[in-house]
Amino acid sequence: MCGIAGYIGLDDRRLLQAMCISLAHRGPDATGFYEASGVGLAHCRLSIIDLATGQQPMPNEDGSIHVVFNGEIYNYQELTAELKRRGHIFRSTSDTEVIVHLYEDLGLGFAERLRGMFAIGLWDAKRKRLVLVRDRIGEKPLYYMQEGASILFGSEMKAILQRNAARRVKAQAVCEFLAANYVPAPRTFYEGICKLPPAHMLVWENGQAKVTAYWRRHAGSSISPPFAEAADHLTELLVEVTRLCLKSDVEVGAFLSGGIDSSVVVALMRKHEARVQTFAVGFGGQARGFNELKYARRVAQKLGTDHHELIISAGSSIELLPRILWHFDEPHGNPTSVLVYLLSHFTKQTVKVALGGTGGDEVFFGYPRHMGVRLLEYYRLLPRFVRVHFIERIVQQWPESTKGSRFAKRARRFVLGSNLPPENAYLSWVSLIHQDVRARLLTDQIRASSDDPLGDGFLRDYLMDGDSCSLLDRVADLDIAAYLPEFQLAYMDRMSMAHGLEVRSPLCDAEVVDYVASLPTSYRLKGLCTKHILKHVAQQWIPRDIVKRKKVGFDSPIGQWIKDELRQFLLAFLSPEHVQRSGMLNPSVVQELIHEHLSGRRDYSMQLWNIIALECWYRMFIEAGVTTTSQCDLKDIRGAAPAVARTSL
Repeated sequence: MCGIAGYIGLDDRRLLQAMCISLAHRGPDATGFYEASGVGLAHCRLSIIDLATGQQPMPNEDGSIHVVFNGEIYNYQELTAELKRRGHIFRSTSDTEVIVHLYEDLGLGFAERLRGMFAIGLWDAKRKRLVLVRDRIGEKPLYYMQEGASILFGSEMKAILQRNAARRVKAQAVCEFLAANYVPAPRTFYEGICKLPPAHMLVWENGQAKVTAYWRRHAGSSISPPFAEAADHLTELLVEVTRLCLKSDVEVGAFLSGGIDSSVVVALMRKHEARVQTFAVGFGGQARGFNELKYARRVAQKLGTDHHELIISAGSSIELLPRILWHFDEPHGNPTSVLVYLLSHFTKQTVKVALGGTGGDEVFFGYPRHMGVRLLEYYRLLPRFVRVHFIERIVQQWPESTKGSRFAKRARRFVLGSNLPPENAYLSWVSLIHQDVRARLLTDQIRASSDDPLGDGFLRDYLMDGDSCSLLDRVADLDIAAYLPEFQLAYMDRMSMAHGLEVRSPLCDAEVVDYVASLPTSYRLKGLCTKHILKHVAQQWIPRDIVKRKKVGFDSPIGQWIKDELRQFLLAFLSPEHVQRSGMLNPSVVQELIHEHLSGRRDYSMQLWNIIALECWYRMFIEAGVTTTSQCDLKDIRGAAPAVARTSL
C-alpha cells in the first residue's frame, strides 16, 4: 500500500518532490523517484510485502519500463511462478514486479490478469507511453489532469494540486453531491481534474489520452444455479479470497463492528490464522445508543480474537473536519468518517494491515432501501384511498428523531415516494436532498454552469435504462459501479491511509462481486430478508443471533450534535453572509433547513453535514488554497467558531 504520483511532458524536480511529500501519509516507510527527460514518477512506500527489496519505482530488466503501484496483487505468487516458467528473471519477491513482467509479455492486456486492489502508473520508455490502471471495483483511487501536451497523476488530488494551477469549482459536481452524496467518475469537484473510473485504463501516447474499460461485470442476473449450489460456491470464494487477503509480511488485523459483514471476514480469518487481533470503535456517555460494541464483543469472544476497543467521548470532534477534508481533497458526505479516522489511528498502533467488511451491503442487498423495492410491491396492494388519506397524513405529522432511530424519516420517504413509478420512487429514496429543495438551494451561477442542475442524471441513467433487467438488477449496478467506489470505498481508503494503515475488503473482490451480482436477485433479497445467501453461509461460522439480528449500521449522533453542542458553530458557519460569499448555495434555503432541523420537525442531519463539508472544503481549498495539513486548523477557516467539545487523538 502506498501513494503514487507522476507526470509526463514536464521537467520539474521540485514539483515531483512536492507531489510525493503531499502523499507521505500513505507511505511513511520510504520514498522513491524515477526521472528522465519529460518524465517523473514518485512513490511513497508502506512496506507490507517484500520489506527488503520491494522499493519503487520498479524497473524491468533493461530499465525501459518503470512502474509505481498502490495496492496489493493477491494472485502475485501464482503469476510469479508462471512468469518464471516463461523465462523472466525476478530480482525481488514483491507483487510489484509481477506488473512489470506481465506488461512485457501481454502489453495493455496485463491488467486483465491481476486480482486485487490497485492503482498503477507505468511508463514505457520505448513506446513513450504512460499507462494508468485502476482496479475492477475501485478500492484504490487514481486521479489525473491533462494540461496541454502534459499529464499529471496521483493517488490523491492533493498531489496534482501541488501544480498550483488555478482552482475552479466544477459546478456539475456540486449539483451531483447534493443529489447523491457523492460525485461519479470521471468528475471531481475541480475543473480539469478527473478520476479514473474503476476497471478502466488510461493510455497516454503522442500527447493524447484514451480511457477504456478493460473489464466489465456480468449485466444483471445472468445465471440461476440451485440455491444450495450457489451457496457452496460462494463459501468457496469467500474462503479463498480471505486467504489471499492475508498474504503479508506483517501482521494483519481486522475491523469488527459486530455486523454480519465484518463478522464473516473475521471468522474466515480465524480459519487461516491462529491469532487474530480485532478492533472496534464506539461512543461513551449519552451517545451509547449509536454503539454496536456489545455485538462486536460477542463475536470476538465466540471466535477467540484478541479484541481492542476505542471508546470516544460523546463530543462531536468537529475540529477534525478540516483535517478529514484535507485527506479527501473534496467534500465527503459521511459523518462517520470521524469514527473511521479515529479507529484507523487506533488500529495502526498495533498492526499495519486490517481487513474490513466494506461492500457487503452493496453486493448482497443489505440496505433498507433494497427491502423498500420489495415492500413497495406489497404496499401498493392497499387501496389508494387508505394510502393517501390515512397513511400519508399520519407520517407527515411524525417528528423525526435524531437520537438513533431513523424509522420516521425512512417511513416518510417510503410513503411519499410510493405513488411514483418504482424507478422514481427509488430515486427519491437515495436522493440526499429532495429535488424541489435542490432546485431552490443552488445559486443561479451554479445552475447556469451545469449541464444537469438537478444533479441526478447519472442516477437516472442507471435506474431508468432497464432493457430486460429488473429494477433490483439496476439498483445493484448503481450501488456497485457508483455508490460503493465513490462513497464507501473512498472514505475507507482516505481515513485509513491518513494514518498509513492498509485496509483490505474481501467482500469487494471482483470475483465475489461478479458472481453474486449474476445470481437471481431473490438469492440476495428473499421477500423482505436482506443478504439472504450471505446469512445462509454465515451460519457456518458465526452465532445465529448475530446473523439474524436487525441491522443497526455504523453511525454517529451528528443530528443530536447539531442541536446541542454544534448549534452555535452551525449558525455561525452557515450564516447567510458566509454562505452568500461562497456563492454556491442560496442562504435563505440553507436557513430553512437549519430551522426545520433545530425545531425537531425534520431530521436534516445528513443534509446539513454535507452543506457544512461543502462550505468548509470551498473555504479551505478554493479560497485559502491549502496545500498542507498545517493550514487546516478549524479556527483559521472563514466563519468557523471554536468547537464546543474536543476529542484528543
